[in-house]
Amino acid sequence: MIDFRYHLVSLISVFLALAVGIVLGAGPLRGTISDQLTGQVEGLREEMGALRAEIDENRASMADTTAFIESAAPALLDGVLPGYRVAVATFPGVTDDVTSAVSQRLEESGAEITARVELTADWADPEAEDVRDEVAAAVRADVPGATAADTSDVVLGSALALALTGASAGDPRQPSADAQAVLTALTEPSSDADALVRVEGQAAPADLVIVLTTPQVAPESGATADPALEPTNVTWALTLAALAEQSPTVVAGYAAIDTDTLIRVRGERSVATVDGLDTVAGQVTVPLVLAAVAADEEPAPYGFGIGAQDPLPARQELSGPPALEPAPDPTSGSGDDEGATDGTDDTEGSGAEDGTPTGATDASTAPEDASSLLDGLAGVGAGGDGR
Repeated sequence: MIDFRYHLVSLISVFLALAVGIVLGAGPLRGTISDQLTGQVEGLREEMGALRAEIDENRASMADTTAFIESAAPALLDGVLPGYRVAVATFPGVTDDVTSAVSQRLEESGAEITARVELTADWADPEAEDVRDEVAAAVRADVPGATAADTSDVVLGSALALALTGASAGDPRQPSADAQAVLTALTEPSSDADALVRVEGQAAPADLVIVLTTPQVAPESGATADPALEPTNVTWALTLAALAEQSPTVVAGYAAIDTDTLIRVRGERSVATVDGLDTVAGQVTVPLVLAAVAADEEPAPYGFGIGAQDPLPARQELSGPPALEPAPDPTSGSGDDEGATDGTDDTEGSGAEDGTPTGATDASTAPEDASSLLDGLAGVGAGGDGR
C-alpha cells in the first residue's frame, strides 16, 4: 500500500534532480552546452546564407539565359515556317500570356495563324461522355475514313482535324463544305451542355495544328490524385492521337509530374510533343517542332521534362506549304516549238505541210522521175538525126 512517505520521497527526488541540473547547467557544464548550441546556430546560419547565395546565383543565371534566348529567337526562327498556316487550339485554362507568347514565336518563324479555337472541358470530362457520343454520331458521316468501329474519341479527333485543315479543292484558303459542317457541329452547344469547341473570330484552313495544354497540380504529401484525372487524360490522349493521324500536329504542355496530360499523350508515341510551355525555351521550340512535322520527320518528345528525348529537333529548310503551291499549267511544258502544229520541226520555207522538209524528193516517185528524164534525152537525140 502506497502511503504518504512514498509520495514525499518521490517529490524530494524530483526537486533534488532539478536542483542538480540547475547547478550543473549554471556551473561546469554551462560553457560546453552554450558553445555547442552557439556553434550549431552559426553553422545553420552560414549554410542558409550559402543556399541563399546559390539561389540568387541560379536565378541570375536563368534570367541571363532567358534574355539570351529572347534575343536569339528571331534569328533562330527566321524562315522556319515560311508561309505556313497554323491553327492554334488550347485546352481550357491556358492563359492568354502563354497563347500570346507562342503566337509571337509562330509569327517570327514566318507562319500565319489562320484559326484560334478553345477545346472546352466537356471534350474530356467523364460525365460528358453522352454529349461526345451525340456529336460524334452527328459528324461521323462527314469524317473521311471514320468507321462504325471507331470510338467517339477517335471520331472527334479526326473531326477536329477536318475542321481545322479541310480546304476547298478550288481554293485552298477556303474551308471545304465538310469542314464547315463539322466545325458547325463542334461549335453548337447542346440543350444541356456547352459546345465542344469555341472559335475566336473566323477560322480558315491550316497546314499545321498546335495544341496547347495545361499543367496538373501535384497532390499534397499523403494525398491521392483525383480519380477522374486518369480517364480524362486517356480521352485527351486518344483524341490528340487521332488528330495527329489526320493532320500534322504538335502538342505542347508540361511534363513535370506523372499526372500531366502531356505525359499520357507521349505514351501514344505517335504525336510530336514539346514540354516547358511556360518557358521561353519551350515556346521557341514549338515552331521548330512544327517544321519537323511539316518535313515528315518521325514524331518525338522534345524538351527537358519527363519522357523528353531531345531538347529540340534539327532545323528544317522548308520552301512553303505544298497546299498553296500553284497548280501546273496543262498548256505549258509540252516541248513543242512555236509554229509546229503537227509535232514536226518546221524548216525555213513553207511547203512542207506533210512533215517532209522542203526540197526533199519523195522516195516512192524517184524511179518514175528518172525514167521520164531518160525518155526525154532519147527524144532529143532522135530529132538531131533527122535534121
